[in-house]
Amino acid sequence: NKPKHQAQFAASEKDEVPFVIIIAPEEWVAGYARVKEQKWEFVNGQKVKVMSEDKGTQVKRDELVAWLKKTSTLQGWDSGKLIE
Repeated sequence: NKPKHQAQFAASEKDEVPFVIIIAPEEWVAGYARVKEQKWEFVNGQKVKVMSEDKGTQVKRDELVAWLKKTSTLQGWDSGKLIE
């Protein structure tokens, strides 16, 4: 049994995972993945997720690792700067 999408998204938010990678059947066939970047910020002393209507970025699967390494999100993660 695979977890439902909503449970997977909730777990990624709880664990503050910086990226969600989604591969729909039609994207799989075409050789793409969709990447949503997740970010957090402090508001009134509380850490909250930055909400976005962004549906993510479509990236060729064979270029995914290189694309992720170039993102400001991963660069911030590597430097220890996880919050805007």
